Amino acid sequence: MNAPHNPTPKRALVLSGGGARGAYEVGTLRYIMHALPADLGYSPRFDIVCGTSVGAINAAWVAATLDDPHYCAARLEHLWRSLRFSEVIRFSYGELGRLLYHYLLEERLPGLVRRTQRAMADTSRPGGFLHTSFFDRLVRHEIPFRRIEQNLKSGHLEAASVSATDIVSGQTAVFVQTHRPLPPWTRDRRRIARQGPITPRKVLASAAIPVLFPSVQVHGRWYCDGALRQNTPISPALRLGADRVLVIALKNASPLERQRPTPVPEHLRKIAHPNLAYVMGKLLDALLLDPLDYDLSVLNRVNAMLRVGEEAFGKEHFLPPFNEVIRRHRGQGYRVVEPLLIRPSRDLGELAAGLARTLPESFWGSAPLRHVGQRALESEGGRESDLLSYVLFDGQYTGELIELGWQDAARRHEELVAFFRDEPSETLSQVPA
Repeated sequence: MNAPHNPTPKRALVLSGGGARGAYEVGTLRYIMHALPADLGYSPRFDIVCGTSVGAINAAWVAATLDDPHYCAARLEHLWRSLRFSEVIRFSYGELGRLLYHYLLEERLPGLVRRTQRAMADTSRPGGFLHTSFFDRLVRHEIPFRRIEQNLKSGHLEAASVSATDIVSGQTAVFVQTHRPLPPWTRDRRRIARQGPITPRKVLASAAIPVLFPSVQVHGRWYCDGALRQNTPISPALRLGADRVLVIALKNASPLERQRPTPVPEHLRKIAHPNLAYVMGKLLDALLLDPLDYDLSVLNRVNAMLRVGEEAFGKEHFLPPFNEVIRRHRGQGYRVVEPLLIRPSRDLGELAAGLARTLPESFWGSAPLRHVGQRALESEGGRESDLLSYVLFDGQYTGELIELGWQDAARRHEELVAFFRDEPSETLSQVPA
């Protein structure tokens, strides 16, 4: 949609955010890397890899290891299946105390707090309730970041990006690593592109869910989860030249696909008032997942407009003058992009709740986490839990998601084969949205 079409289409992998739900992406990638070569006759290739939030962690791994597809998928699966909740999620009593301290001071000594905040503005780290030492070690010691540069040099990769949100300005920063000059970016001041190596700090910043995990400083600025404004980084993939986009989403149903308002389940009508766990789950659900459907609907409309224009006026007479005008306003022209969307066939919140009901109290570790787990189940009648689906970083849950990702990809086998062949494919021309 943003560069001249090439005889061999450039393929982009777009990975969404969603906390522990990111294991679903791993199952889909495992199917692509392990099951498709038999029919294709070669290993699948991605030219562009883009990720946000937990998708940034998976994207950085893929960008660094896609020169060895089998290892890329197998090792990533092993890492996700090896997660243990007690090692990954640890409650930060210190951060809770700090926040309560400031809250109490604000109630009693607001002037002192304002002066203290000004004095600490450049040194205090915006925090979260959970420790992130496990993710720090995982990202810094497992992902071979230097191999991203090697893959760019060898031609296995053209570009990779991760997105994060600047806490002060609210801008989405798209950190791009490529050997080519950055193409013209959007003129929307809320989104900027910064070229340079993808580093552990940039990946951790992209995955720092506000309130839950502490923000991360990059080049003197504080960043948090890139999913707040750009959960599914389709736009960077298009700006970087993708002709085909494989989007792995982390939610099973699209609100835009529903023709009528969703009825409230009977078990939720009995809840007198939604508790904090329920609200947090739904808030994360709205912030991190829903924008994908709108982005895909826009992509569908642009594709339809371009095809109608070419049919009415001829490709040579329509697209060049049309794009000449468009470039004046957005920096790049349009082109038809073939999308393929894979999303869960089951509700991941229901899967999380189903597992959580079987877990012993000792699983949760600290009393605050045990309380949150219990309240998260009670808040939605025990049938589903959006909040737990984001934070249940444990092999029991992630293993189920990996298997679901594999199964859902297997159901789309023919479309995936068409995606990785060079011939135009009718199966990729429209994504329901």
